Amino acid sequence: MVAHDDQLDVQGSEGTVYSYEQKVQFACPIAHPMASEKLAKRLFKLARKARRCKKADSGIKSIVKAIEKKNASGIVLLAGDISPIDTITHIPIICEEHHVPYCYVASKVDLGASTSSVGPLPATFILRDDEYGDLYDKCYSAVDALPLPI
Repeated sequence: MVAHDDQLDVQGSEGTVYSYEQKVQFACPIAHPMASEKLAKRLFKLARKARRCKKADSGIKSIVKAIEKKNASGIVLLAGDISPIDTITHIPIICEEHHVPYCYVASKVDLGASTSSVGPLPATFILRDDEYGDLYDKCYSAVDALPLPI
């Protein structure tokens, strides 16, 4: 049985699980700013809580619509190992124009798993809710403090 490409990103051919540092090596060259391992775990926890409260949008088209047309404010998480890169290259520009903080996480599979998605996700947009407001504020300030690429 042939393994899917999505499973090879997280697991090797013998079923070995890669560490966060090894997953970062699979990231595309434009994946900056990259979240640290600690921040990524915190962001995945936030994404899980936001999905339960229906305050998370997944997918490129819905994220662009939420930022541009609805002027929503939140945090954008982008997968660092997305291929082809051109599918998400316009999202950081839109985020910078609308002052929405964004960061890359190492794996699209981890991003999909954190939001209880069936498959890997290229991007997720998290809105604020009172149920997880403290965690959101910590993550928002941490992502906003990350240095943007030149």
